[in-house]
Amino acid sequence: MRLWPLFVGSLVFLLGLTTDIEARKIQHDLLKLDLLYEGVDHELIWLDEEGISLNAMVLIGILDDLGIYTDIGSGLYKDLDIRLKDRLYSSALLDLLERISFVKGRDASNERANLLEVIKNGELSAYIDRILPTYDEVSKIRHMIRVYKTQLDLDWPSMTLVHFKLGQSSKKVLRLRWMLTVLGDIKKSELTIYRKSIYDPVVIHGIKSFQRRHGLTVNGTLDEPTVLALNISPKQRVIQMQQNLWRWIMLPSSPPDKYIKINIPDYTLELYVLGELDLTMKVIVGKPSSPTPVLLTQITGITINPYWTPSINIIRSELLPLNSRKPGYLNHKGFELHPVGKNLRSVVKLSNVTSKQLTGLLKRYRLVQSPGEKNALGKLRFTIPNTKSIFLHDTPVKKLFEGENLALSHGCIRLEKAQALSEYILSTKNEAKEIRRALNGLNTKYVSLSDPMLVFIIYLTAWVDNSGKLQLRPDIYHLDTELITGL
Repeated sequence: MRLWPLFVGSLVFLLGLTTDIEARKIQHDLLKLDLLYEGVDHELIWLDEEGISLNAMVLIGILDDLGIYTDIGSGLYKDLDIRLKDRLYSSALLDLLERISFVKGRDASNERANLLEVIKNGELSAYIDRILPTYDEVSKIRHMIRVYKTQLDLDWPSMTLVHFKLGQSSKKVLRLRWMLTVLGDIKKSELTIYRKSIYDPVVIHGIKSFQRRHGLTVNGTLDEPTVLALNISPKQRVIQMQQNLWRWIMLPSSPPDKYIKINIPDYTLELYVLGELDLTMKVIVGKPSSPTPVLLTQITGITINPYWTPSINIIRSELLPLNSRKPGYLNHKGFELHPVGKNLRSVVKLSNVTSKQLTGLLKRYRLVQSPGEKNALGKLRFTIPNTKSIFLHDTPVKKLFEGENLALSHGCIRLEKAQALSEYILSTKNEAKEIRRALNGLNTKYVSLSDPMLVFIIYLTAWVDNSGKLQLRPDIYHLDTELITGL
Protein backbone atom coordinates (compact mmCIF):
# COMPACT_ATOMS: atom_id res chain seq x y z
CA MET A 1 0.00 0.00 0.00
CA ARG A 2 1.40 3.42 -0.95
CA LEU A 3 1.48 5.57 2.18
CA TRP A 4 2.72 8.77 0.56
CA PRO A 5 -0.65 10.61 0.14
CA LEU A 6 -1.37 10.07 3.85
CA PHE A 7 1.74 12.05 4.78
CA VAL A 8 1.00 15.18 2.76
CA GLY A 9 -1.35 16.64 5.35
CA SER A 10 1.26 16.18 8.06
CA LEU A 11 3.90 17.89 5.96
CA VAL A 12 1.65 20.86 5.26
CA PHE A 13 1.07 21.19 9.00
CA LEU A 14 4.78 20.96 9.78
CA LEU A 15 5.68 23.60 7.24
CA GLY A 16 3.23 25.98 8.84
CA LEU A 17 1.10 26.61 5.75
CA THR A 18 -2.12 28.42 6.55
CA THR A 19 -3.88 29.00 3.24
CA ASP A 20 -5.68 26.51 1.03
CA ILE A 21 -3.71 27.73 -1.99
CA GLU A 22 -0.39 27.03 -0.30
CA ALA A 23 -1.56 23.66 0.90
CA ARG A 24 -2.84 22.62 -2.53
CA LYS A 25 0.42 23.70 -4.15
CA ILE A 26 2.50 21.67 -1.71
CA GLN A 27 0.23 18.68 -2.18
CA HIS A 28 0.39 18.97 -5.98
CA ASP A 29 4.19 19.31 -6.03
CA LEU A 30 4.82 16.47 -3.64
CA LEU A 31 2.40 14.04 -5.24
CA LYS A 32 4.48 14.31 -8.42
CA LEU A 33 7.14 12.40 -6.53
CA ASP A 34 5.15 9.16 -6.63
CA LEU A 35 6.61 8.34 -10.04
CA LEU A 36 10.14 8.46 -8.65
CA TYR A 37 9.35 5.85 -6.03
CA GLU A 38 7.97 3.27 -8.43
CA GLY A 39 9.85 0.07 -7.74
CA VAL A 40 12.06 1.58 -5.00
CA ASP A 41 12.58 -0.85 -2.14
CA HIS A 42 11.07 0.30 1.16
CA GLU A 43 10.07 3.56 -0.59
CA LEU A 44 13.42 5.08 0.36
CA ILE A 45 15.98 6.79 -1.90
CA TRP A 46 18.02 8.96 0.45
CA LEU A 47 17.65 7.41 3.89
CA ASP A 48 17.80 4.12 5.72
CA GLU A 49 17.37 3.09 9.33
CA GLU A 50 20.93 4.25 10.09
CA GLY A 51 20.44 7.78 8.75
CA ILE A 52 21.12 9.75 5.58
CA SER A 53 23.13 8.31 2.71
CA LEU A 54 26.18 9.79 0.99
CA ASN A 55 23.87 10.87 -1.85
CA ALA A 56 21.75 12.85 0.59
CA MET A 57 24.83 14.51 2.06
CA VAL A 58 26.00 15.57 -1.41
CA LEU A 59 22.54 16.93 -2.19
CA ILE A 60 22.46 18.91 1.06
CA GLY A 61 25.84 20.39 0.16
CA ILE A 62 24.64 21.57 -3.25
CA LEU A 63 21.39 22.99 -1.87
CA ASP A 64 23.24 24.75 0.92
CA ASP A 65 25.81 26.25 -1.44
CA LEU A 66 23.04 27.53 -3.73
CA GLY A 67 21.16 29.05 -0.81
CA ILE A 68 18.05 26.87 -0.79
CA TYR A 69 16.67 24.36 1.72
CA THR A 70 19.51 25.02 4.09
CA ASP A 71 17.67 23.33 6.97
CA ILE A 72 16.68 20.13 5.19
CA GLY A 73 19.46 18.17 6.87
CA SER A 74 18.95 19.79 10.27
CA GLY A 75 17.04 18.46 13.24
CA LEU A 76 13.90 20.35 12.25
CA TYR A 77 12.35 17.22 10.80
CA LYS A 78 13.96 14.69 13.14
CA ASP A 79 10.62 13.30 14.37
CA LEU A 80 9.15 13.03 10.87
CA ASP A 81 8.32 9.59 9.47
CA ILE A 82 11.38 8.32 7.58
CA ARG A 83 9.42 7.84 4.35
CA LEU A 84 8.06 11.35 4.43
CA LYS A 85 11.47 12.74 5.30
CA ASP A 86 12.96 10.84 2.34
CA ARG A 87 10.46 12.55 0.06
CA LEU A 88 11.52 15.93 1.38
CA TYR A 89 14.95 15.27 -0.13
CA SER A 90 13.40 14.17 -3.42
CA SER A 91 11.14 17.22 -3.46
CA ALA A 92 14.14 19.46 -2.87
CA LEU A 93 16.03 17.86 -5.76
CA LEU A 94 13.04 18.19 -8.12
CA ASP A 95 12.65 21.83 -7.16
CA LEU A 96 16.36 22.39 -7.79
CA LEU A 97 16.03 20.85 -11.25
CA GLU A 98 13.03 23.14 -11.93
CA ARG A 99 15.08 26.19 -11.00
CA ILE A 100 18.04 25.10 -13.09
CA SER A 101 15.78 24.43 -16.05
CA PHE A 102 14.24 27.88 -15.64
CA VAL A 103 17.67 29.56 -15.59
CA LYS A 104 18.74 27.60 -18.65
CA GLY A 105 15.41 28.17 -20.41
CA ARG A 106 14.45 24.55 -20.99
CA ASP A 107 11.71 22.08 -20.06
CA ALA A 108 12.18 20.52 -16.62
CA SER A 109 10.13 17.44 -17.50
CA ASN A 110 13.11 15.98 -19.37
CA GLU A 111 15.23 16.34 -16.23
CA ARG A 112 12.60 14.52 -14.17
CA ALA A 113 12.52 11.69 -16.71
CA ASN A 114 16.33 11.45 -16.61
CA LEU A 115 16.24 11.36 -12.81
CA LEU A 116 13.81 8.45 -12.83
CA GLU A 117 16.17 6.48 -15.10
CA VAL A 118 19.14 7.41 -12.91
CA ILE A 119 17.41 6.12 -9.77
CA LYS A 120 16.49 2.84 -11.45
CA ASN A 121 20.09 2.36 -12.62
CA GLY A 122 21.62 3.22 -9.25
CA GLU A 123 23.54 6.19 -10.66
CA LEU A 124 22.26 8.89 -8.32
CA SER A 125 25.65 9.90 -6.92
CA ALA A 126 27.13 10.62 -10.36
CA TYR A 127 23.94 12.43 -11.37
CA ILE A 128 24.17 14.82 -8.40
CA ASP A 129 27.82 15.49 -9.17
CA ARG A 130 26.79 16.58 -12.68
CA ILE A 131 24.16 19.06 -11.51
CA LEU A 132 26.63 21.93 -11.37
CA PRO A 133 29.04 22.78 -14.23
CA THR A 134 32.54 21.33 -14.01
CA TYR A 135 34.50 24.58 -14.27
CA ASP A 136 37.26 25.02 -11.69
CA GLU A 137 35.70 28.35 -10.72
CA VAL A 138 32.54 26.56 -9.54
CA SER A 139 34.35 24.36 -7.03
CA LYS A 140 36.38 27.35 -5.85
CA ILE A 141 33.37 29.55 -5.16
CA ARG A 142 31.57 26.65 -3.43
CA HIS A 143 34.56 26.19 -1.15
CA MET A 144 34.66 29.92 -0.37
CA ILE A 145 30.94 29.95 0.46
CA ARG A 146 31.62 27.30 3.10
CA VAL A 147 34.62 29.20 4.44
CA TYR A 148 32.55 32.36 4.82
CA LYS A 149 29.70 30.49 6.49
CA THR A 150 32.01 29.76 9.40
CA GLN A 151 32.09 33.54 9.98
CA LEU A 152 28.32 34.12 9.95
CA ASP A 153 27.97 34.19 13.73
CA LEU A 154 30.51 36.97 14.07
CA ASP A 155 29.20 40.29 15.31
CA TRP A 156 30.41 42.14 12.23
CA PRO A 157 31.37 45.71 13.17
CA SER A 158 31.16 48.79 10.99
CA MET A 159 33.79 51.35 10.08
CA THR A 160 33.36 55.06 9.52
CA LEU A 161 35.23 57.41 7.23
CA VAL A 162 38.47 58.06 9.12
CA HIS A 163 41.79 59.50 7.94
CA PHE A 164 44.43 57.88 10.12
CA LYS A 165 47.99 59.09 10.39
CA LEU A 166 50.93 56.70 10.34
CA GLY A 167 51.74 55.67 13.90
CA GLN A 168 48.36 56.81 15.25
CA SER A 169 46.84 54.67 18.01
CA SER A 170 43.07 54.20 18.08
CA LYS A 171 40.41 51.66 18.98
CA LYS A 172 39.12 52.09 15.42
CA VAL A 173 42.50 50.88 14.12
CA LEU A 174 42.12 47.81 16.36
CA ARG A 175 38.69 47.17 14.80
CA LEU A 176 39.99 47.76 11.27
CA ARG A 177 42.96 45.44 11.75
CA TRP A 178 40.66 42.70 13.09
CA MET A 179 38.26 43.03 10.12
CA LEU A 180 41.09 42.89 7.58
CA THR A 181 42.58 39.86 9.34
CA VAL A 182 39.26 37.97 9.34
CA LEU A 183 38.87 38.72 5.62
CA GLY A 184 42.39 37.49 4.86
CA ASP A 185 43.89 40.83 3.80
CA ILE A 186 46.25 40.82 6.81
CA LYS A 187 48.02 37.61 7.73
CA LYS A 188 47.39 36.34 11.24
CA SER A 189 51.15 36.07 11.68
CA GLU A 190 51.35 39.85 11.27
CA LEU A 191 48.93 40.48 14.13
CA THR A 192 51.33 41.48 16.92
CA ILE A 193 49.76 42.20 20.32
CA TYR A 194 51.58 45.45 21.09
CA ARG A 195 50.75 47.01 17.70
CA LYS A 196 47.12 45.98 17.41
CA SER A 197 45.80 49.53 17.80
CA ILE A 198 48.54 51.30 15.81
CA TYR A 199 48.04 52.44 12.23
CA ASP A 200 51.19 51.04 10.63
CA PRO A 201 52.36 49.84 7.17
CA VAL A 202 50.79 46.41 7.80
CA VAL A 203 47.33 48.00 8.06
CA ILE A 204 47.97 50.13 4.97
CA HIS A 205 49.07 47.03 3.04
CA GLY A 206 45.91 45.26 4.25
CA ILE A 207 43.70 48.10 3.02
CA LYS A 208 45.41 47.98 -0.38
CA SER A 209 44.88 44.22 -0.57
CA PHE A 210 41.20 44.69 0.29
CA GLN A 211 40.81 47.44 -2.32
CA ARG A 212 42.52 45.36 -5.00
CA ARG A 213 40.21 42.38 -4.33
CA HIS A 214 37.16 44.61 -4.56
CA GLY A 215 38.09 46.41 -7.78
CA LEU A 216 38.48 49.73 -5.93
CA THR A 217 41.08 52.47 -6.27
CA VAL A 218 44.20 51.10 -4.56
CA ASN A 219 45.34 54.04 -2.43
CA GLY A 220 45.71 52.49 1.04
CA THR A 221 43.29 54.96 2.63
CA LEU A 222 39.85 54.51 4.14
CA ASP A 223 37.92 56.39 1.48
CA GLU A 224 34.15 56.11 1.13
CA PRO A 225 34.00 53.18 -1.37
CA THR A 226 36.40 51.20 0.85
CA VAL A 227 34.38 51.85 4.00
CA LEU A 228 31.15 50.86 2.26
CA ALA A 229 32.70 47.59 1.08
CA LEU A 230 34.21 46.86 4.52
CA ASN A 231 30.82 47.22 6.17
CA ILE A 232 29.29 44.43 4.07
CA SER A 233 29.11 41.45 6.41
CA PRO A 234 30.31 37.93 5.60
CA LYS A 235 26.66 36.84 5.63
CA GLN A 236 25.85 39.30 2.85
CA ARG A 237 28.91 38.13 0.91
CA VAL A 238 27.68 34.53 1.14
CA ILE A 239 24.41 35.56 -0.51
CA GLN A 240 26.38 37.40 -3.20
CA MET A 241 28.54 34.34 -3.86
CA GLN A 242 25.46 32.12 -4.05
CA GLN A 243 23.91 34.44 -6.64
CA ASN A 244 27.09 34.23 -8.70
CA LEU A 245 27.14 30.45 -8.36
CA TRP A 246 23.69 30.40 -9.98
CA ARG A 247 25.09 32.43 -12.89
CA TRP A 248 27.55 29.63 -13.67
CA ILE A 249 24.60 27.30 -14.25
CA MET A 250 23.73 29.29 -17.38
CA LEU A 251 26.96 28.13 -19.03
CA PRO A 252 27.56 24.79 -20.79
CA SER A 253 28.01 21.93 -18.32
CA SER A 254 31.72 21.59 -19.09
CA PRO A 255 34.25 24.08 -20.48
CA PRO A 256 34.90 23.87 -24.25
CA ASP A 257 38.43 23.27 -25.51
CA LYS A 258 38.65 26.88 -26.68
CA TYR A 259 36.47 29.79 -25.59
CA ILE A 260 36.37 33.46 -24.63
CA LYS A 261 34.99 34.62 -21.29
CA ILE A 262 34.07 38.29 -20.88
CA ASN A 263 33.18 39.32 -17.32
CA ILE A 264 31.16 42.54 -17.48
CA PRO A 265 31.72 43.91 -13.91
CA ASP A 266 35.44 43.08 -14.05
CA TYR A 267 35.94 44.72 -17.49
CA THR A 268 38.06 41.78 -18.66
CA LEU A 269 38.27 39.37 -21.58
CA GLU A 270 40.02 36.03 -21.13
CA LEU A 271 40.70 33.47 -23.85
CA TYR A 272 41.14 29.86 -22.70
CA VAL A 273 42.67 26.98 -24.64
CA LEU A 274 42.44 23.51 -23.08
CA GLY A 275 41.86 25.07 -19.67
CA GLU A 276 44.86 27.40 -19.87
CA LEU A 277 44.60 31.18 -20.03
CA ASP A 278 46.21 32.23 -23.33
CA LEU A 279 45.16 35.86 -23.69
CA THR A 280 43.72 38.53 -21.42
CA MET A 281 42.79 42.17 -21.92
CA LYS A 282 40.62 44.96 -20.61
CA VAL A 283 37.27 45.70 -22.19
CA ILE A 284 34.86 48.61 -22.14
CA VAL A 285 31.25 47.54 -21.56
CA GLY A 286 27.86 49.23 -21.63
CA LYS A 287 27.09 52.00 -19.17
CA PRO A 288 24.23 51.35 -16.71
CA SER A 289 21.76 53.20 -18.97
CA SER A 290 22.67 50.92 -21.90
CA PRO A 291 23.96 47.70 -20.28
CA THR A 292 25.80 44.96 -22.10
CA PRO A 293 23.59 41.84 -21.98
CA VAL A 294 24.65 38.42 -20.74
CA LEU A 295 25.12 36.26 -23.84
CA LEU A 296 26.21 32.78 -24.86
CA THR A 297 27.31 33.21 -28.45
CA GLN A 298 30.30 32.83 -30.78
CA ILE A 299 32.50 34.91 -33.05
CA THR A 300 31.53 33.95 -36.59
CA GLY A 301 33.39 36.60 -38.57
CA ILE A 302 35.74 39.58 -38.54
CA THR A 303 35.36 42.82 -40.47
CA ILE A 304 38.58 44.69 -41.23
CA ASN A 305 38.25 48.46 -41.63
CA PRO A 306 34.54 48.46 -40.84
CA TYR A 307 32.00 51.17 -41.53
CA TRP A 308 30.03 52.33 -38.49
CA THR A 309 26.31 52.97 -38.74
CA PRO A 310 25.21 54.56 -35.45
CA SER A 311 21.71 53.90 -34.15
CA ILE A 312 18.98 56.55 -34.41
CA ASN A 313 19.18 56.99 -30.64
CA ILE A 314 22.92 57.74 -30.73
CA ILE A 315 22.45 60.10 -33.68
CA ARG A 316 19.72 62.08 -31.97
CA SER A 317 21.07 62.13 -28.42
CA GLU A 318 24.79 62.56 -29.11
CA LEU A 319 25.98 63.11 -32.68
CA LEU A 320 23.53 65.81 -33.84
CA PRO A 321 23.92 67.89 -30.64
CA LEU A 322 27.72 67.61 -30.98
CA ASN A 323 27.59 68.71 -34.59
CA SER A 324 25.41 71.68 -33.63
CA ARG A 325 27.83 72.80 -30.91
CA LYS A 326 30.87 72.15 -33.10
CA PRO A 327 29.91 72.76 -36.75
CA GLY A 328 31.78 70.38 -39.04
CA TYR A 329 32.38 67.82 -36.27
CA LEU A 330 30.78 64.91 -38.15
CA ASN A 331 32.59 65.76 -41.37
CA HIS A 332 35.90 65.92 -39.46
CA LYS A 333 35.20 62.46 -37.99
CA GLY A 334 34.67 60.93 -41.42
CA PHE A 335 30.88 60.69 -41.47
CA GLU A 336 28.89 60.79 -44.70
CA LEU A 337 25.33 60.14 -45.84
CA HIS A 338 24.55 56.89 -47.61
CA PRO A 339 21.34 56.56 -49.64
CA VAL A 340 18.55 54.41 -48.25
CA GLY A 341 15.97 54.40 -51.06
CA LYS A 342 16.46 52.89 -54.52
CA ASN A 343 16.11 56.29 -56.20
CA LEU A 344 19.11 57.68 -54.31
CA ARG A 345 22.42 56.44 -55.68
CA SER A 346 25.22 58.76 -54.61
CA VAL A 347 26.91 59.24 -51.22
CA VAL A 348 26.58 62.76 -49.81
CA LYS A 349 29.69 64.28 -48.23
CA LEU A 350 29.11 66.51 -45.21
CA SER A 351 31.69 69.18 -46.01
CA ASN A 352 29.02 71.62 -47.22
CA VAL A 353 26.02 70.36 -45.23
CA THR A 354 24.77 72.51 -42.34
CA SER A 355 23.34 71.09 -39.12
CA LYS A 356 19.86 72.17 -40.15
CA GLN A 357 20.16 70.55 -43.59
CA LEU A 358 21.52 67.37 -42.03
CA THR A 359 18.37 66.84 -39.96
CA GLY A 360 16.26 66.94 -43.10
CA LEU A 361 18.58 64.73 -45.13
CA LEU A 362 18.48 62.00 -42.45
CA LYS A 363 14.91 61.28 -43.53
CA ARG A 364 16.26 59.93 -46.83
CA TYR A 365 19.86 59.02 -46.00
CA ARG A 366 21.70 56.94 -43.43
CA LEU A 367 24.55 58.48 -41.41
CA VAL A 368 27.67 56.31 -41.77
CA GLN A 369 31.26 56.72 -40.56
CA SER A 370 33.88 55.68 -43.10
CA PRO A 371 36.82 53.39 -42.23
CA GLY A 372 39.90 55.15 -40.90
CA GLU A 373 41.81 56.07 -37.80
CA LYS A 374 38.86 58.07 -36.42
CA ASN A 375 36.26 55.35 -36.91
CA ALA A 376 34.53 54.53 -33.62
CA LEU A 377 34.91 50.79 -34.29
CA GLY A 378 38.63 51.08 -34.84
CA LYS A 379 40.18 48.71 -37.35
CA LEU A 380 38.32 45.50 -36.42
CA ARG A 381 34.75 44.43 -35.75
CA PHE A 382 33.90 40.93 -34.48
CA THR A 383 30.49 39.51 -35.35
CA ILE A 384 28.66 37.64 -32.56
CA PRO A 385 25.11 36.51 -33.48
CA ASN A 386 22.53 37.88 -31.02
CA THR A 387 19.22 39.72 -30.96
CA LYS A 388 20.57 42.82 -29.15
CA SER A 389 22.78 44.19 -31.97
CA ILE A 390 25.85 43.67 -29.78
CA PHE A 391 29.33 43.07 -31.19
CA LEU A 392 32.98 43.27 -30.16
CA HIS A 393 35.20 45.89 -31.74
CA ASP A 394 38.43 47.80 -31.68
CA THR A 395 38.54 51.46 -30.63
CA PRO A 396 40.77 54.39 -31.61
CA VAL A 397 40.63 55.81 -28.07
CA LYS A 398 43.01 53.50 -26.20
CA LYS A 399 43.46 55.96 -23.33
CA LEU A 400 40.05 55.04 -21.96
CA PHE A 401 41.42 51.67 -20.84
CA GLU A 402 43.62 53.46 -18.30
CA GLY A 403 40.54 54.48 -16.30
CA GLU A 404 38.90 52.54 -13.49
CA ASN A 405 35.27 52.80 -14.57
CA LEU A 406 35.04 51.09 -17.95
CA ALA A 407 31.24 50.96 -18.20
CA LEU A 408 31.17 53.61 -20.92
CA SER A 409 29.71 52.19 -24.14
CA HIS A 410 26.21 51.93 -25.60
CA GLY A 411 26.23 48.16 -25.02
CA CYS A 412 28.83 46.87 -27.45
CA ILE A 413 32.20 45.71 -26.13
CA ARG A 414 35.38 47.62 -26.98
CA LEU A 415 38.62 45.62 -26.94
CA GLU A 416 41.99 46.75 -25.66
CA LYS A 417 43.89 44.30 -27.92
CA ALA A 418 41.62 43.71 -30.89
CA GLN A 419 44.37 42.69 -33.32
CA ALA A 420 45.83 40.19 -30.85
CA LEU A 421 42.40 38.61 -30.46
CA SER A 422 41.90 38.39 -34.22
CA GLU A 423 45.16 36.51 -34.66
CA TYR A 424 44.32 34.12 -31.81
CA ILE A 425 40.97 33.06 -33.21
CA LEU A 426 41.93 32.67 -36.86
CA SER A 427 42.33 29.03 -37.78
CA THR A 428 45.16 29.38 -40.34
CA LYS A 429 48.33 31.44 -40.71
CA ASN A 430 47.20 32.57 -44.15
CA GLU A 431 44.11 34.16 -42.60
CA ALA A 432 46.30 35.98 -40.06
CA LYS A 433 48.53 37.33 -42.83
CA GLU A 434 45.45 38.39 -44.77
CA ILE A 435 44.21 40.35 -41.75
CA ARG A 436 47.58 42.09 -41.28
CA ARG A 437 47.74 43.10 -44.95
CA ALA A 438 44.19 44.47 -44.89
CA LEU A 439 44.85 46.44 -41.70
CA ASN A 440 47.49 48.48 -43.52
CA GLY A 441 44.89 49.86 -45.92
CA LEU A 442 41.39 51.33 -45.75
CA ASN A 443 39.46 48.83 -47.84
CA THR A 444 36.74 46.99 -45.95
CA LYS A 445 37.12 43.22 -45.88
CA TYR A 446 35.03 40.52 -44.19
CA VAL A 447 36.54 37.21 -43.06
CA SER A 448 34.15 34.39 -42.23
CA LEU A 449 35.58 32.03 -39.61
CA SER A 450 35.71 28.37 -40.55
CA ASP A 451 35.91 27.52 -36.83
CA PRO A 452 33.76 29.99 -34.83
CA MET A 453 35.03 30.87 -31.35
CA LEU A 454 32.62 30.39 -28.44
CA VAL A 455 32.02 33.53 -26.35
CA PHE A 456 30.55 33.67 -22.84
CA ILE A 457 29.57 37.20 -21.84
CA ILE A 458 28.82 36.79 -18.15
CA TYR A 459 28.09 38.92 -15.09
CA LEU A 460 30.19 37.86 -12.11
CA THR A 461 30.60 40.15 -9.11
CA ALA A 462 32.21 37.41 -7.00
CA TRP A 463 34.71 34.67 -7.82
CA VAL A 464 37.86 33.06 -6.42
CA ASP A 465 41.14 33.68 -8.23
CA ASN A 466 43.99 31.24 -8.79
CA SER A 467 45.66 32.26 -5.52
CA GLY A 468 42.53 31.34 -3.58
CA LYS A 469 41.45 34.92 -2.84
CA LEU A 470 37.84 36.04 -3.07
CA GLN A 471 37.50 38.72 -5.75
CA LEU A 472 34.52 41.09 -5.58
CA ARG A 473 33.42 43.79 -8.00
CA PRO A 474 30.89 46.62 -7.84
CA ASP A 475 27.43 45.58 -9.01
CA ILE A 476 27.40 48.13 -11.85
CA TYR A 477 23.98 47.07 -13.21
CA HIS A 478 22.42 46.33 -9.79
CA LEU A 479 21.71 42.73 -10.76
CA ASP A 480 22.74 41.23 -7.43
CA THR A 481 19.52 42.58 -5.96
CA GLU A 482 17.58 40.16 -8.17
CA LEU A 483 17.71 37.00 -6.09
CA ILE A 484 18.04 34.11 -8.50
CA THR A 485 17.39 31.70 -5.64
CA GLY A 486 13.97 33.28 -5.21
CA LEU A 487 12.74 32.04 -8.59
